[in-house]
Amino acid sequence: MTSRPSPVRLLQGLLLFASLSPLAWAQKPSPLAQLAPGRWAQVAHALGVPGQIRGEAFRVDFAPLVHRVSIRAVRLAQGTIERPWVAFGQEGGLGWMMGRLPLPASRCPSVTARLVQAGLQVNGIDDPLPGSTPALSVIYFRGMGDSVNLARELKKALGDSLRPPPESPPRGVVRLNQVSIERVIGFHGRMDAGALVFHLSHPETVKCCGLPNDPLLLYSGIRLLPASGLESRIAFQPTGAIAAVFGRLALSHGETDSVERALAAFGLQTVETAEPFADEYPRILFLHFFGKGKPLDLAQGVRAAIERIHHLPPVTPP
Repeated sequence: MTSRPSPVRLLQGLLLFASLSPLAWAQKPSPLAQLAPGRWAQVAHALGVPGQIRGEAFRVDFAPLVHRVSIRAVRLAQGTIERPWVAFGQEGGLGWMMGRLPLPASRCPSVTARLVQAGLQVNGIDDPLPGSTPALSVIYFRGMGDSVNLARELKKALGDSLRPPPESPPRGVVRLNQVSIERVIGFHGRMDAGALVFHLSHPETVKCCGLPNDPLLLYSGIRLLPASGLESRIAFQPTGAIAAVFGRLALSHGETDSVERALAAFGLQTVETAEPFADEYPRILFLHFFGKGKPLDLAQGVRAAIERIHHLPPVTPP
């Protein structure tokens, strides 16, 4: 006589099947941007700030937490310093959140403590521009779990500091020959709040937060996407008759000396190096640099540095 499974065991089997095959009921796999658009709306609602889907991540940018930064008699344009941001994504069945908060160094201890109290991990703090007034810090943080819950915890930690960016950021009069600078560097940039900004994606596959030896999760880490901070950023701004450039290059440790020499040959100074992810593989270093001079001379220095980062695509005229 064949026994029937109990209702409890039947329900357990259905739940197990659903957990192992989250897309079993879909006709075909969907990209992340289409899996749960309502989910990202809930994340934005929890933060109180709208965001955008960028590739495989949901990215939210905030209003600047620092204003009127100066270094070596240069007052930096609002677009020269990267705004605070947080990115959300999904890797298998695990949600993740990563963020970057540039803020006055005087606020760093209290903000760091609030993030930790909220259950988030602070995995790096650096000074991107030593000698600036006011002194700056950048906090790199992350969390893993349900995306909406992570957003709520972040909002609880930072409160009113998380404000939408200005709808029309001040642009001012930017006296830079954008086309000429782009031609030298080999990539397209965009004007942003008084600066010409370049974002260079890091095409190499880099993962962090991995648990390769956990047979229950079968989880080998999450990919660091450009929207989650794995990118190089370079900003040019005019300063009277000359220009200033402030940049961050993502590179491997073995490329550091060569890149520093290339920058120095054109008068660009390495001001800080940082390892913001702590457990990524392969390892990535962020090299921050600053310089003043003729715009095209600065652009030549940036190009020389880019050409020594082996994972970046070949430099070609835009």
